[in-house]
Amino acid sequence: TARGFPPRFELLEIGSSAGLNLMIDRYHYDLAGVCIGPEDAPLSFTPEWQGLPPPDQSFTIESIRGCDIAPVDLTNPKQAERLAAYIWPEHKIRFERMKTAIALVNETPPSLEASGAGDWMARQLAKPQKEGETRVLMHSIVWQYIPEEEQNRITRLMEEAGSKATADRPLAWLSLEANRHNYRHELTVRYWPGNGQPVKLGEAHAHGVWVKWLGVKA
Repeated sequence: TARGFPPRFELLEIGSSAGLNLMIDRYHYDLAGVCIGPEDAPLSFTPEWQGLPPPDQSFTIESIRGCDIAPVDLTNPKQAERLAAYIWPEHKIRFERMKTAIALVNETPPSLEASGAGDWMARQLAKPQKEGETRVLMHSIVWQYIPEEEQNRITRLMEEAGSKATADRPLAWLSLEANRHNYRHELTVRYWPGNGQPVKLGEAHAHGVWVKWLGVKA
């Protein structure tokens, strides 16, 4: 992987809502010809890709956990129906994807905990990190909804954990969030060991229709 991090990942997501992103290892992706995930996956994504293809490297997702202050339970028909109702009626493909994702949740629910993001991250970062695994905090279109005090707490927690990160137990912070200055959704990463400064990897449509990939130097 970039920066020589171990290609085994422990993924931690805040603001998981119904936990659909916690099932990313069950989906298939075609990213400019770089295919990731099970070929027979019931859900497949092929965004319009701008720029060079992403690195074509093998990796393993060892675990995925997430939290939300008010998780949506897709095993509850009424909650599933309400979530589907938020999809714009003309977006038929998104609606069909939602139906498939709901079915996946009902087969094997993701690891989703009801908790505030700050408290949850404090607990996760306090857990021992396995040697040879890259621990990743990830979130998308959620940071703006987290109170500033809690944002600051999460940042402090990550920077403190980052100061203790090693090559065998690295830490990364991956986010897709709105830039309020240019109104674009930017994919950025911070990683440790290192200086922990944000690196812009690209821009993306809020619903994943297209991705403008900038990449990161190895």
